[in-house]
Amino acid sequence: MRNEKKLKFGLLGKKLSHSFSKEIHHYIGNYEYKLYEKEEYEIKDFINSDITGFNITSPYKIEIIKYLDEISPEAKKIGAVNTVIKRCGKLIGYNTDYFGFLYLLNSFNIDFKKAIILGDGATSKTISQVLKDKNVEFVVISRKNHPFYSEIYNYKNYDLLINATPVGMYPKNGESLVDLDEFENLKCVIDVIYNPFISELLFKAKDKNIKYENGLKMLVVQAIESSKIFTDKKNILLEKEIEKFIKEKRNIVLIGMPGSGKSTIAKIIAKKTNKKLIDIDYEIEKKEKESIEDIFQKKGELYFRELELNFAKKFGKENNQVIATGGGIVKDKRNYKYLKQNGKIYFINRKLKYLSTKNRPLSKNLEEIEKIYNERKNNYEYFSDLNVCNIKINDTANYIIGDFYENTCN
Repeated sequence: MRNEKKLKFGLLGKKLSHSFSKEIHHYIGNYEYKLYEKEEYEIKDFINSDITGFNITSPYKIEIIKYLDEISPEAKKIGAVNTVIKRCGKLIGYNTDYFGFLYLLNSFNIDFKKAIILGDGATSKTISQVLKDKNVEFVVISRKNHPFYSEIYNYKNYDLLINATPVGMYPKNGESLVDLDEFENLKCVIDVIYNPFISELLFKAKDKNIKYENGLKMLVVQAIESSKIFTDKKNILLEKEIEKFIKEKRNIVLIGMPGSGKSTIAKIIAKKTNKKLIDIDYEIEKKEKESIEDIFQKKGELYFRELELNFAKKFGKENNQVIATGGGIVKDKRNYKYLKQNGKIYFINRKLKYLSTKNRPLSKNLEEIEKIYNERKNNYEYFSDLNVCNIKINDTANYIIGDFYENTCN
């Protein structure tokens, strides 16, 4: 077995702000693991450095092969490498993505017949090999080669759709290549993106009640297989343990009526979980240099709601936060996707007669509060993953923390 404390590992790629690899490898084992953003001309110097082994991500999974002395059978068959180890003076390449996608595909326990793969890069090549080995007929749709993206709707009867492109990945959240309404027999949609947790494509699948999955399982399993190569260890943490660890990086989002206690509860949760605290009303006040009440009076509600939308979009794409929202954020349903893509949303439900009216521009008395609640209650239900009755602030905060860490798959 290797002496891991003396070893240096990492991830090689061009843009790595989206990656969870560093956190996963630190969780898996006791070895140094860093992110290395390099241009193509820097690759040779990188592999000649004191790095012991490394993973490779877009766009270098094919490019790296010319630098290697040996590649494993599965990597040779695929024509792409995502893991390299220095061993006995040689650079040896592997493809652990293969095992990651195989695990992900098998997790559905569905006998797929025909699959569409979006994109023809290195990840697509890996997915293609898995489908070949599983005897699944497939077509690769590309922007460069026939069949092109414009021809995708010629395959309406296919039952599996896989996005192997970076479209919709952080920081360009919200983008998608296809309209799922055009497909007739889809059983499942897979997006190998894992940041955000729910991409625009997966939201579309969710809306149509089609089974869907992001690339987190694939990421976790390939990381475990890479770590086995790096350390010579055969038995590493269970996949579900690491998957749970990563899912805990999601945001905790609080919605609810003005004065329901969202900001106070968010502060308690952030302190206890070491997540970053984001209060959208506070962020708006800081930007405008005015109170919420003054903004309403001077510039109107429509101006305020646009600010609110922009901040939901900004913070919703980030991870590991507790986000307290304003009471009216649910009035614009566009905010749902911004908040849900990386978050679990809790509706802080407090009896109306106990709601605070201090500094609340729209709720000055109980009659107004009841009117506002009746206008918004369906939207609160639409947004929320869980309705939490808030009687005591600390009890509510502790309940949300317990639910979030116990039920990370929800």
